[in-house]
Amino acid sequence: MEQTLSEPFQKLLPILKAAGLDKITHISELSGGLSNHNYKISTPTADYVFRLNADAADSFCSRAQERFYWRHLANARLAPELLWVSEDERYYLSAFIESDTIEGNIIDANIDNYGQSHKHSLPWQALEGLCSAADFLQGQDSLHHLPLALEHDPLTDSHPNQAHRLLLTLLLQLRDIPKGPYGISITEQWQEYHQQMLTFMASSLIEGELSQIGGDWHRRVTQLLGIQADIQRWTGTLANCLLQAQFCHRDLNPHNLLLKDKRLYCIDFEYATASHPLCELATVLATHALTPLQQHFLVQQYLAKHPYLTEEAIFAVPAAIEMYWVLACYWALLMAAQQTEPSCHGEYIAWFDFFWPQIS
Repeated sequence: MEQTLSEPFQKLLPILKAAGLDKITHISELSGGLSNHNYKISTPTADYVFRLNADAADSFCSRAQERFYWRHLANARLAPELLWVSEDERYYLSAFIESDTIEGNIIDANIDNYGQSHKHSLPWQALEGLCSAADFLQGQDSLHHLPLALEHDPLTDSHPNQAHRLLLTLLLQLRDIPKGPYGISITEQWQEYHQQMLTFMASSLIEGELSQIGGDWHRRVTQLLGIQADIQRWTGTLANCLLQAQFCHRDLNPHNLLLKDKRLYCIDFEYATASHPLCELATVLATHALTPLQQHFLVQQYLAKHPYLTEEAIFAVPAAIEMYWVLACYWALLMAAQQTEPSCHGEYIAWFDFFWPQIS
């Protein structure tokens, strides 16, 4: 086996042996993930996922906290089992789940708002899409033009797929997970990211490292500084509808979800903590290609008699979507500031430019 592996994979073998894997038949890199590297490890008896944690991501998460929630969700059959952790916390080994496909259409906004297109068997990641708060509101306004029966029947078979049902089931299951000893509010998360960004900016100016971080980085910082009043308004709206924090994965984008036997499993728990219940809903709405009707279903069903939110929470959904994209922009700039390779720095700047247009 060692004779057939490329050099990067050869370097993994001693670490895999320490994890108890010495009869390896195949190693392949898994796609997805903006910071960590994941590999599929095959042996004669089972498949595993081996993860190399990015150093830059350590500033965003506590590895102990990450593992705490990962194990809780694995016990609830909502995540793959975490099997091994290296002493330095750089490497994780977990069970591999072969994700099923979902039957349905690919949403195409160029056709109409309701995703008319051809039937496919789709990997869950194919449901990836971008939705801003403005897109969400426009889509909900469009429902007033539907026939009455369709508007009030979110379970209709006219949906391009059944992603909304699976997502709702997962959201309600996650709501019942014990919130644990960790927690951060949306306001606190923004303030924490903002302070880190200002620290990087001040350090670069004092030490004359502008060329290393780059004028492109500073220009994008200026963009974020220009919307601070909006951010304060959005975080205030969210705080006003909150009764109590709940467990939140906080990164339920399609690349962090696996479909197996008609149920969804979560992966990547770097941002998991107790937080605002609208974090979960907003992430799903912002990153999945759902029709307005599917979005309407998710919002109405998730918020119906929600124990931790006021009845006015439905009006805060756009603010939650705004803050999802705001925090994504902060994340991209903070990751960029920590990169020593120009190509990596530019990659995260590009992610900022990808996220920024979604902020209203």
